Amino acid sequence: MNTGNKIITLIALICFGILPFSTVEAAKIGKNSCGGTSVPNAYCSFDDDGDGIKIGKDSCNVEGACTNLGNGIKIGNNSCNGETACADVGSSDGMAVIGNDSCNAEDACYYAGYSSGNVNIGGNSCNSLEACYDAGGSTDSSATIGKDACNGYEACYDVAYNAGETTIGAGSCNGYMSCYEAGYSGEAEIDKGSCNGYEACYEVAYTSGSKAEIGKDSCIGYYSCIYAAYYGEATIDAGACKGYYACYDAGFSGEAEIGKGSCIGYNACYFAAEQGLAIAGKDSCIGDYACQYFGHYGEATIGDKSCNGYNACHDIAYDGSTTGVTTEIGKQSCNGYYACYQAGEDYSSSIGQGSCNNYESCYEVGVSSEEDIDKKECNEPQECSNKI
Repeated sequence: MNTGNKIITLIALICFGILPFSTVEAAKIGKNSCGGTSVPNAYCSFDDDGDGIKIGKDSCNVEGACTNLGNGIKIGNNSCNGETACADVGSSDGMAVIGNDSCNAEDACYYAGYSSGNVNIGGNSCNSLEACYDAGGSTDSSATIGKDACNGYEACYDVAYNAGETTIGAGSCNGYMSCYEAGYSGEAEIDKGSCNGYEACYEVAYTSGSKAEIGKDSCIGYYSCIYAAYYGEATIDAGACKGYYACYDAGFSGEAEIGKGSCIGYNACYFAAEQGLAIAGKDSCIGDYACQYFGHYGEATIGDKSCNGYNACHDIAYDGSTTGVTTEIGKQSCNGYYACYQAGEDYSSSIGQGSCNNYESCYEVGVSSEEDIDKKECNEPQECSNKI
């Protein structure tokens, strides 16, 4: 029989139901994968008929590692080696692509891309216990994880799980529960080399309607950016929010904008805009406790290269009465030990460009009444301080 006749015969068999269409592209299993025996078996089995499934070499070599796989899923070389490491991946009409050297641990990518969800995992990622468990694993959810990412216990567990959308760049979210449930029901964009540390970026953009945009090399350190934009919005530029508790709760239910290279230090920008508005320019809020609580309930705007020093700009526009005070700090201002500490905490105030640059200069300005500092003023120690 010539080639043309073979094709005609095959089409006829399919059309008359003698040969099901689903068997035309059977699962392709690479060398030394799925226990080295024919599938389905105890290592690899399918949710449906296995149509379009591709598994690279040296993968799925632990019993139960790749059972109940969804049609069309792709697994790279040397991946999914662990107990239920990739079980139920892409099953129930989901979709999943897993790169080389990934998902190698118990439950590492269990249920990823499950139930009409979608997940794409790069090479050398998700290699820890439950690291990417349920990632993109429900209807309308989508998770994209770059290479060398999400390596840590439950690092990217449940990301984008509940109709969320999460993108994680290369080299990000590496640490114990870092990025846990990031973009769970919201939208989280995490650039390269970010969110690395113990619970860094934990539950960012957690709820529906929340949004977190985190630039490269940002949110580095224990608990950095944890709960950021949980209900609200947070935009964090490159090289920002570095340090233990840096940007903790930033934009929790408010709106936080952190400029490039800002909020560096222990507790820097902690609780910024938890319920209010906080905007920090580039290279600002550098120092332990710098800009902590700023814009907590009120509205605070900080210019470039400002509020640098221990406790600088702590509590500005904190507004414990929640009436909504507004405090503005110009460029290159409030640089020094306790400079502008609690400035405009309860009353709307403004500090001009190049002002309040010294020890306790402008300390508690705007605590008991509205006060405005003009440009290039109050640059001597305690010159405009209201400290008793």
